[in-house]
Amino acid sequence: MTDTYEVRPVEDPQTWDDFVRTALGGTIFSSRTWLDCACRATNHVLHCYGLYKNGSLLAGVSGLESRRAGLKRLTTPQLTPHGGLLFAPIPSKGPAKLEAEWGRATQLLISHLLAHYDQVQLSLAPAIQDVREFTWSDWNTRIRYTYQMDLSDLDSLWERVERRTRTVIRKAEKASFTLQPTDDLDLFRRQYELIYAKQDGGPPIDPALVQSFATHALAAGLAQPQAIVSPEGDIASIVIFVEGFDTLYAWVAGADPAFNPSGATSLLYWNSFQQTHLKRFDFVGANMPAIAKFKRGFGGDLVPYFVVDGFKSGLVKTAVAGKNALQAWRNER
Repeated sequence: MTDTYEVRPVEDPQTWDDFVRTALGGTIFSSRTWLDCACRATNHVLHCYGLYKNGSLLAGVSGLESRRAGLKRLTTPQLTPHGGLLFAPIPSKGPAKLEAEWGRATQLLISHLLAHYDQVQLSLAPAIQDVREFTWSDWNTRIRYTYQMDLSDLDSLWERVERRTRTVIRKAEKASFTLQPTDDLDLFRRQYELIYAKQDGGPPIDPALVQSFATHALAAGLAQPQAIVSPEGDIASIVIFVEGFDTLYAWVAGADPAFNPSGATSLLYWNSFQQTHLKRFDFVGANMPAIAKFKRGFGGDLVPYFVVDGFKSGLVKTAVAGKNALQAWRNER
């Protein structure tokens, strides 16, 4: 009997979330609750597409639909570390069947997306390592990095922490900085802006969007802002954490540069490792030199993930590349 394949929207949130929970590449950032927060923060339209094989959900992809420069786009939402492609687990005696099934699923989803959108951009979870179907379909692929670590044995992790990081953690402990929950998102926004105040172009994401997204994520019970506070009551930095299925994510952060020599932010992370019940941690990106060096100090494993960009036509691809090059030239002037 010939197998049948069909791509259609997954309308029921519970069906989608049940799929995400077990799928390869599934994280809290693909859940409907998270994606609904992204919709409210951006005012874009959410789409969750499923590939059904013989009526069973085999693969899926999610993103926000928007229009930019006249192009209809589907993208992993801003401030969403990982989304995009998901695969149902397939019982198999060997890797060949998995590769064939998931490759076929990727081909069909690529065809569906480019039939409906001028441009598609997806940030894949680290578990999705095979992106050949995208490159064979002439998509752009970019490799990105994050640091992940095992929190199940903090004594062993402490031995992996770089000496410079251990030193500043001890310094902040001796100065009596303490970790406290906070809901002051106005202060968080100001500190987020301060991190990038001396960089050309300012923050990578509009601070108003960051605050809006954080507000919705906090209201949904997904976000947990933590502040590190001096003995005088001054907040040195704020990190908003997200609890995933088995992982604590350092989602977004803000800091007062005046406290950089204190080691307070390093202590914030270390104390958060001690307090969480989760056994995995993800720094959510390590792609800017100074930030990557700071995160490297905690002894995590460097983990790659991929961002893929597809275009309906070569003309659209050339136009977008030209626009991006022009913007980069202007930024350098």
